[in-house]
Amino acid sequence: MRSAICRGLAATAITAAGLAGLAPAVAAQPTYYDPVITACGHLFRTPLEPPRPGTEVYWSPWGTSEIVCYDDGTGMQNYYQRDPWGRWHDMNELAPGHFFYVVFDSTVPDQASWG
Repeated sequence: MRSAICRGLAATAITAAGLAGLAPAVAAQPTYYDPVITACGHLFRTPLEPPRPGTEVYWSPWGTSEIVCYDDGTGMQNYYQRDPWGRWHDMNELAPGHFFYVVFDSTVPDQASWG
């Protein structure tokens, strides 16, 4: 009986150690409650620039500066651009490969941390 208890305690310790090893990887992922923004202006070009592989056209009076990717862990990419006055504007894809800025400003990126 004593060896069964020892085996049970050993199995519990190994399981706990395995779960503790996974915890940092799980905690690093963005979630709805801890979103992350990263700079991603390199993914866009203006309509006047020549096409580049892997870029989408972005129609904005501010070009492609200050564009960020907003990741809230849902798997859907959201893009925002900061205007010269520091306000964020959502970017909508109205036609495939063509993004347009939203005239109204947003506070969504302010709730995220830089990744």
